[in-house]
Amino acid sequence: MSKKTRTKIIEAAHQLFIQKGFDTTSIQDILDKAGISKGTFYNYFQSKNDCLIAIISVVREEIIEKRRELAFGKNKADEEVFIHQIAIRINMNRHHHLMAVFETVSFSEDNELKEHLTDAHRGEIRWIAKRLEDLYPPEGHPYTLDHAVMLIGITHPMLYAAKLGVEEHITTETIIRYAMRRLRSMLEEQIRQRDLFFPKDWLVQTDGKEQEHILNNRLEALQKVVNEEKERQYLTFLLTEIQEEEPRHFLLESVCASLEQLAIGKTYEHKIKQAVQWMARRFHW
Repeated sequence: MSKKTRTKIIEAAHQLFIQKGFDTTSIQDILDKAGISKGTFYNYFQSKNDCLIAIISVVREEIIEKRRELAFGKNKADEEVFIHQIAIRINMNRHHHLMAVFETVSFSEDNELKEHLTDAHRGEIRWIAKRLEDLYPPEGHPYTLDHAVMLIGITHPMLYAAKLGVEEHITTETIIRYAMRRLRSMLEEQIRQRDLFFPKDWLVQTDGKEQEHILNNRLEALQKVVNEEKERQYLTFLLTEIQEEEPRHFLLESVCASLEQLAIGKTYEHKIKQAVQWMARRFHW
């Protein structure tokens, strides 16, 4: 299968989701826009939802890569690096018009799609909280999850309000800097009063339980769609191994790598990758 064709389908679907909305875009619309047959579409994707998940995954990977490049060789405690890293996601979402797409998806009844978006939001909060640990003194570390949530809560409404104004353009970075000043101004008082709302491990605990449940469901669902017996054997092994009291991480990682190789070019390739990503998060490799 051609990477060029897959990209063409993703780009066509992306444009349509922006123009028409996710719910009102049909598979036929995507076929017409991309200039392909239905058979060609199903060689790459199993549904319209798969197209959206692919779009989100592509943008997420680009954000991760740009953040890594920005931070390379720089001090992790440099607040300006952090500010620009936050701005990358906001600007990328704006560039790809993802917020408009997310709004239409929020009314969807598709649980897998909602789960994917929820995971993306949770992951961003955890990333911000972890980076704030690089900026705050040790006594401020327990409050980083609170501050990650508040940073998002301050930034996004202010970005919206900035667009409503008639004066000069306000950059994303300017708003993030303001939000960081507000957060730092309250940190000392929080530390003194021990005023904590979310425990530092709040999302980690939730993630652990949810990931275990989601991971089992995904692996079981994959057993029904994979083509090769070897793939089914790998999935059965993973399902069994993760139930062990002490799963062997090196075996999980090795089997996942083999499974990803077998799935290359198949319609369920991205589903395998997602399951492996969940596995890596759950068992921290």
